[in-house]
Amino acid sequence: MSESKQTRRDAIDAELQRTKAELAIAKHREAKLRNQIKGMTEKERRHRNIIWGSHFEYLLREKLNISKEQLATFDDDRVKDILNILFLDLSFRQIMQNILAEKSTQQSPKEMNKGHS
Repeated sequence: MSESKQTRRDAIDAELQRTKAELAIAKHREAKLRNQIKGMTEKERRHRNIIWGSHFEYLLREKLNISKEQLATFDDDRVKDILNILFLDLSFRQIMQNILAEKSTQQSPKEMNKGHS
């Protein structure tokens, strides 16, 4: 092999090694960003669960006059039973479906801004 071919081959090999290293770095960054997104999603879900749970507790106390002491005696199974019974009610389910249908046809300001960015 001539010296110029060997020099070209060395340059190509060096470029290949740099490109492989850049690819590895990019894959690492991608994995890191995916983990950040997953963490944000989990954080948002936890926040939503806390808000919904506190509102459910508020409604039990205010609308049904259940004391904090009585609420403290509830366990997970009792709360599941309450929600299951609530969702067995056909009129409740119809109202919920209507509410959800209305919400899906209305775009929130946040969703509208996404379309314009």
